Amino acid sequence: MIDLTTAPIAESVPRLLQWGSELTPTLGGVTQRLDRLGSRHGLDVQMPPMRMADEGRRWISRLLLAKQEGGRIAFPQVDFEPGPCGRPTVSIATASGRSIPITGATAYYTVREGQWLSVTHAGRSYLYCATAQVVLNGSGAGAVPVDVLLRSPLSVGDAVELSKPVIEGWLSGDGYEWTLERSRTVGLGFTIVERA
Repeated sequence: MIDLTTAPIAESVPRLLQWGSELTPTLGGVTQRLDRLGSRHGLDVQMPPMRMADEGRRWISRLLLAKQEGGRIAFPQVDFEPGPCGRPTVSIATASGRSIPITGATAYYTVREGQWLSVTHAGRSYLYCATAQVVLNGSGAGAVPVDVLLRSPLSVGDAVELSKPVIEGWLSGDGYEWTLERSRTVGLGFTIVERA
């Protein structure tokens, strides 16, 4: 997994990739929502123009490796300051659902609706969005409801990143390309999609 967390981002487009669907009866009636495991996030990233020497070459090299090995990039939270959140971890082993039980955060920390967080389990990070505001208790514990079903069982002690969440996965597409300008700058962009 190639660390791209210091990548400069000029513009980004987050997206939800959803595998659920609506079931519509053939003779009319009420539609039902079928939620399937595997919904995940993706992020289109456009980096600012940079000089080919030396910065451009370094980022081309890192992105070429990430195309083959996968990458991890900081998920942007524009105009949001999470504040001191402690060192939160998963408090209860959880196999499924839409809630992440945490402990070890700052006492009475407020997880805000729409705040992004990532959980690292077995060396892989998973990105989630909090769907409600939750004020943790005096010991920094509580349960945070999230936007998609948990994609991996969580173990006690798994790290929960509230201040600098990451999105981890594959750089999508069949190839990788970049633009070279006559002004000796390079334009780089990529799409990263969570593996699961």
